[in-house]
Amino acid sequence: MLFRFTFKGLTSAALIFSSVHFASAQANNASQDASQLGFTGLQTQANSLVEDGKLIEAMPLLKELVKRVEAANDTNSDIQLDFPLFLIGTGHIQQYVNSGKNNELLEALKWYDKLEKEFPDSPKMKDMLLKRIDVYRVLNRNDDAIALMQRILSGAYSNVRLSYAEQTKLLKDLTQVYYSTGQLAAGLPYFGQLLDVARSAEDQALAAAASFEALIEAKRLDGALRLLPTLARESAVRYRPRLNVALLKASDTLVDAGRMNDAALTLNLIKTTDIMIEWHEAQIETKTARMEQRIAFGNSQEEVERLQQELKTLKGNLAHLRNLPTLRNELLVRRARNYTNTARRYEAFWMFNDLMVENPKDPESEFYHYATFSNALQIGKRETAITVGKRYRSLFPDGDYYSDVTGALANELKESGQVEEFMALATHFLGSRPQDPIGSSLFAQWASYLIEQQRYAELINQAAEWYNAHQNTIYEDGIFYWGGLAELQLSQFEDSVGSFTRLVEQYPNSVYAEDGLLRKGAALFYAQRFEEARDTLYGYVDQYPKGQALDQAYFFLGEVEYLAGKFELALEHFYKANEITGLQDVHNGASFRIGSVLEELGRYEEMAQHFIHYINQYGEKGDLTRAVLQLGLAYEYLMRPVEMLALYRENIEKFAQDINNVGVDALIEGYAEKYSQNLATLTATVAFFDRLEDDLEFREKIVSDRGFLFEHFYVNSDLDQTLYNKLRQHAAFTPELIKDLTPIESLITPYRTQLESYPSESPESYFKAQLTRARAQNDFFREIRMLMGLYRLGVEMAPSRSYDSALIETLTPRAILYVADYERDKRLEFAEQAWNQLLINYPTDATTIVAFMRLADVTAEKGDTLGALNYLEQIVTQFPGSPKVPAVMLRQGELLSELNRGNEAREKYQYILRVPEWRGVLHAQALQQIGESYMAEQAYAEAHGFFERTFLGYPHLAEWSARAYLSDAKALLAMGEKQDAIRTLQEAIDELSSNAPEDILQAIKAKLKELQL
Repeated sequence: MLFRFTFKGLTSAALIFSSVHFASAQANNASQDASQLGFTGLQTQANSLVEDGKLIEAMPLLKELVKRVEAANDTNSDIQLDFPLFLIGTGHIQQYVNSGKNNELLEALKWYDKLEKEFPDSPKMKDMLLKRIDVYRVLNRNDDAIALMQRILSGAYSNVRLSYAEQTKLLKDLTQVYYSTGQLAAGLPYFGQLLDVARSAEDQALAAAASFEALIEAKRLDGALRLLPTLARESAVRYRPRLNVALLKASDTLVDAGRMNDAALTLNLIKTTDIMIEWHEAQIETKTARMEQRIAFGNSQEEVERLQQELKTLKGNLAHLRNLPTLRNELLVRRARNYTNTARRYEAFWMFNDLMVENPKDPESEFYHYATFSNALQIGKRETAITVGKRYRSLFPDGDYYSDVTGALANELKESGQVEEFMALATHFLGSRPQDPIGSSLFAQWASYLIEQQRYAELINQAAEWYNAHQNTIYEDGIFYWGGLAELQLSQFEDSVGSFTRLVEQYPNSVYAEDGLLRKGAALFYAQRFEEARDTLYGYVDQYPKGQALDQAYFFLGEVEYLAGKFELALEHFYKANEITGLQDVHNGASFRIGSVLEELGRYEEMAQHFIHYINQYGEKGDLTRAVLQLGLAYEYLMRPVEMLALYRENIEKFAQDINNVGVDALIEGYAEKYSQNLATLTATVAFFDRLEDDLEFREKIVSDRGFLFEHFYVNSDLDQTLYNKLRQHAAFTPELIKDLTPIESLITPYRTQLESYPSESPESYFKAQLTRARAQNDFFREIRMLMGLYRLGVEMAPSRSYDSALIETLTPRAILYVADYERDKRLEFAEQAWNQLLINYPTDATTIVAFMRLADVTAEKGDTLGALNYLEQIVTQFPGSPKVPAVMLRQGELLSELNRGNEAREKYQYILRVPEWRGVLHAQALQQIGESYMAEQAYAEAHGFFERTFLGYPHLAEWSARAYLSDAKALLAMGEKQDAIRTLQEAIDELSSNAPEDILQAIKAKLKELQL
């Protein structure tokens, strides 16, 4: 702005004309018509008016003066017009100040142009140029103002020499023009110059603010940040919106650049709108008081006008600030964001929480809710997150973050145990928003929860409902994948194959495609479509050579090749799975399958070394005690029972106190059996060798008669049966052995060595010694296990303290079975509680089958046959692949027969007969019990047929053959066929081996004698 005080002291009358001096005239002549004055009078009056500061009144006189001098065209005149021209132009400026008419400024520029053109070397050039800049700026001709200032600063005007104050003002004006018009890149050099030369804090602050914004725009972040100390100093610039908004934006740029600490420093400088308002109010109050003081003291009008103008500017700024939104929320949001990005989650949470609570109607309220929710999750404030998440969904059903909040909220509800709300939320969302992007992950959460809870049918049915209701849901691949998993768990293998096939064919790029292809191979395997399983699994290996489930693919390929009889290839795949996996479960599965194949191939030394390596490599990370059992089995095959028993004892003593070690129970329960069995085998086998050495006739028969050799081993089952083939296949097993057994000494010596080294301490003594040790150490868990070992030996001893409910909740499966069996005859109700606790604690463990069978027995004993059948049916349903299933089905048949439901009983038995793998004792027992069921219905002819099938089909099974003979005789008698009954009993006596149970043989003989009387 241009003010009257700008024109003070333009010059004295003596300076108007360099060589002529005039006397002063009275001011009342100023109004006289200039054209009527003589040249001398014109000069005198003009000079007088200028000296009195009446430049506007002097303008007609000055113009007339210029007109006359130019008309005279006297090149020798001493009169110089540069100053009058300057004064006329400046007078037009003063008229603009009074009238506000822009044409006055345009007139001023004309006179200044004339001055510059005609008097380029005039001493008034500098004053004129500086005033011309002001005129350009008032006329908003900023480009002209900038160009002129640049020319002056560049030295284009050789006769213009700027003082420090003038240079500073020019740089300040140039900075303001560039800054106010947003020409930051072009203005940056001048901002820097002003910063270098400025001495006042205000000028430095202006230069720093402009430079900061320009450097941020140019992404010269380090240069901008070096200005923060200058900007931090107190100045008026700090309380203007322009700088504070620039600081806000700069913090965003710094965050984008990953400079979180620098962003935090920048945010700390920001003044919010309320602070800026307070500062302006204080400044207005201070300057108003100062102006009133200056007026009272009679200070110059110029200073008063300056204060008035400053107050006017401050009040205008204040009015503008009152209409601006506060920067508080913007500042808090950025600080909270910065806290988030620097992992200061607690500060971020509370800041966003305050914003959310304090600004419920703010346009950014949705974001505040989302940010509060997100940070609450990060710092583990689950209940707060759930509350805010629910509120967000209620307030913003169409919000930008609705899907993200729903997905995260669902997970928190599930993890916090609020599963009903989780299921309701997930089901409603998936059903109502089938195309929502979050649907895929939410469906996975929903489906995985149902899988965990074994709610397979619910998953399949609900997924099918959505599949049928919506076309191309975003989670359709998940329907096929998770549905296939559920079908696999329900043994619906063909349906599972179909689901996984649709997945891999329709969604080859799905996140589930890779695992889906593997699962398809597994489903085909379980569906016994082995060739297709092989092709699918090899396809997986080819398609995903670095697949996440490559280890499992090789494992299943091992199973497929094993079933195909390709044992070496199976081993190769199992070894590959074990080599590449990072999962202990796969290590375990592959390692134990390798062991079982080696066992089947009779490669016992290799089997032993394999499990030694497993134990050394994985130790307690793996299934240690199970590996110990397998290593012991290998030792047993190698006829090294002494090492086996030592291994068992070592691990029993090491792990008996570990209540979480399940495998040690199998070692304890198996120790006595292994001890007795191997001792009997060694004793019998060494006795066999002794007889071979001492009895020449016996030796001759063994060596020369292979039939006698076979029969001897067949009849004497307590011999080491592997020795039979060892003898037959030994190169020295020839008639020469009749003379000398030395050639087979290598076979004989290990047996003698093992028997000589066999531990003399019996299992009973061993367990009692360990029991004493446990009680001395007050180790109740070890005590229970030693009592369990003794109980399985038939030695029942009371515990040092009573078993209770709290205890059985902590015990391993076999230990719970022992406690229940021990208490069965003492506290039946407690025993039943223990069995039920086993069902709760270990629902998938094999011992659960025993618990169900025990509960079935005691339930049947109470006369609740239907209840007993229910327990047995749960075994068949939950453990369809268990080897105990046929025994369970036999027991079901017995109970059904007791209920006179013979047809159902026979369905159970017939099912057993249809399974080839169950041939042998199970088939024999099933045939026998079918006959018994017909006997109960007095269908004697049908019974006779099944009894006959039993002893004719299984003559080598002495017990069941004997039972069948006796039962068949009873059936024949009921049919009135006494003679056939006698012949049947006589045949039994003639055909049954001495291995038949003595009580049944005696019953057969007694019945025959009775019939022959």
